Amino acid sequence: MSTQSEEMRRELEEIFDAFPHIHTNDIPGIDLYMDQVTTFLQDNLRGLSRDPEGDKFLTKTMINNYVKNKVLFPPVKKKYNRDHIMLLIVIYYMKSFLSIGDIRSVIGPIMDRYAEIPMDRKKDTADRKKEPADRRKDSADLKKEQAERGEEPLRIRDIYESLFSDIEAELPCIREDMEESIQFASERFGDLPEEEREELQRFSLICRLSAEVYMRKIFIEKLLDAGNTQE
Repeated sequence: MSTQSEEMRRELEEIFDAFPHIHTNDIPGIDLYMDQVTTFLQDNLRGLSRDPEGDKFLTKTMINNYVKNKVLFPPVKKKYNRDHIMLLIVIYYMKSFLSIGDIRSVIGPIMDRYAEIPMDRKKDTADRKKEPADRRKDSADLKKEQAERGEEPLRIRDIYESLFSDIEAELPCIREDMEESIQFASERFGDLPEEEREELQRFSLICRLSAEVYMRKIFIEKLLDAGNTQE
């Protein structure tokens, strides 16, 4: 195994060790002001940053823009609850490769159906008048069916816990796939001088991983397009 491959595996180990496991119990149980929200996200997401001190993970401007574009429901008296935080964490993982419109397509229906939105009555009424009638009906019907079955209404918290439990279970498989890519690249260009070989192996690995990211992104876009067609 080359020195470069060993270094790549060490870097991969650091990445998976630093992966932010933000469980629901880690999220404050009280409503937070904007500065407290951005500080919480900064502190808990910085593990995978290229520049932990300089990067802004989700800024005040970004969050306000998500609210403006209905990716996130508005704060109540300038405070954000736990559902806001959980949705922002999901948004954080999507924002690097999906447009704000695509994120809204993913987040919007989940937020409308399952988020706890404790708005004052006047604002709640005004906002709901702007929602599509079929979406309001679907949400009401779902809650009615759950009540008739004696079930507790599904919440953002339930969805978030399930989602991140699945992700945590999948991380070893993702790591194994990436280690296989490192091994594959390390076996290329073996007849070249060391410096040239390592440069091309690194290039080969980056191209291989980029192709995987691109194909996953295309698949996500197809899923979004299919969902939009059904609405």
